[in-house]
Amino acid sequence: MHELGIMTNVLDRAVAVCQEHGGTKVTKITLKIGVMSGILPNYVQSFFDVLSKGTLAEGAQIVIESDPAVFMCRQCGAETVYPELAAEYVCSQCGSSALRLTGGYRFQIVNISIV
Repeated sequence: MHELGIMTNVLDRAVAVCQEHGGTKVTKITLKIGVMSGILPNYVQSFFDVLSKGTLAEGAQIVIESDPAVFMCRQCGAETVYPELAAEYVCSQCGSSALRLTGGYRFQIVNISIV
């Protein structure tokens, strides 16, 4: 349920950007969410809708860009990409489970659209 705290920060940032640039309304926020970030995209818009009531961002659309999980194999050095969560992660080249996560764990505000 840490999505609530994260979306509070997103709302604060979006409103600040809107005010800094003389806007009157936040219309859209684009987020990049890593598959391995632990953030559940299906909760993001609903939490934001509740939090943004009565603010410059009320009614803003949340667009989510998925950031796939990327692993480097410690056995053969190959890179394996998983576009979504999996029950098990193994190297696509050698089948090893000795992997190091190198991407897909971040959360980023990509764009804030205002009018």
